[in-house]
Amino acid sequence: MPKFDIELDDKGDFVGALPTELDAVLQRIKSVSHGEGYGKGAQKAAEEAKQQIADAIKAEKLKLEMQAPLERQKWTEIDEENKRLKTLIDTTTGESRKQLTAREEAHAVEITKRMDALQKRNAKIQGLVTAQIRALAAQAGARDESLPELEVILQHRIGFDDDMEPYVKGEDGQPAKTSAGNPLGIDVFVKQYLDNHPHHRKATTGRGGDARRGASMAGAGIVPTVEAARTRYESGDRSPSAINDIFEAGRKQKSA
Repeated sequence: MPKFDIELDDKGDFVGALPTELDAVLQRIKSVSHGEGYGKGAQKAAEEAKQQIADAIKAEKLKLEMQAPLERQKWTEIDEENKRLKTLIDTTTGESRKQLTAREEAHAVEITKRMDALQKRNAKIQGLVTAQIRALAAQAGARDESLPELEVILQHRIGFDDDMEPYVKGEDGQPAKTSAGNPLGIDVFVKQYLDNHPHHRKATTGRGGDARRGASMAGAGIVPTVEAARTRYESGDRSPSAINDIFEAGRKQKSA
């Protein structure tokens, strides 16, 4: 077995170069010692890191547990606020619908009242025009017995515009015109009708009743049968003379 003499200084360090064999042994011992020390250090570091992670997780869990009641309270408050808002919206929507329904009903009632008022006004105007026709016929010399018939016959030729202003209708249903192109007045129309149907006039001393041009058969002194008068009317003749013939035929039939 080889032997070596080793010289150390006062500090305990080797003096000079070590023999090759001894230096190799020392290097091997240092390497093994360093590896063992490193391994132990890495294991310790890993254990410490693991413990730090566990501690951090535990701290976070504790933090969450501490915050949980606050979070629950916050979400409870949010839920209650949502319920309150929903109730408020439902109440507001219900009130709006009630108000809208009330306004619609009030509007419908107002429209109905206006329509009733218009109908009453129109009926009143029509009644006044009928009275005017009767008065004009009486002024023009109509017989008292003919006045009810004249009301019906002459009303057939009276129309009303959008403003309920009366006008005389022609055979075509349009406003009748004079030869000069002016609207035909109701008074002129009534007089013309009596001129064309003199049998509706009161008897005049010294004058016989003559049939004017355009008069009905009854106006000419010829009273048709009820069937003939109705046949004429139903065939499409809606003229005042045709209507007059129906009245005259009916009156003759009753008096027979």
